[in-house]
Amino acid sequence: KGMDKKMFNLHLKECEFRFNNRKQNIYRILLAIFRKEPLKLS
Repeated sequence: KGMDKKMFNLHLKECEFRFNNRKQNIYRILLAIFRKEPLKLS
């Protein structure tokens, strides 16, 4: 079956982000991003 086609682009972007930031603490990067731009849940 494999990966859902709708999710492939998100998966690819996540892989790219993790690769480009592999020597950094991803948690801290994401925390800074979400503090600057909070998620809109509605």
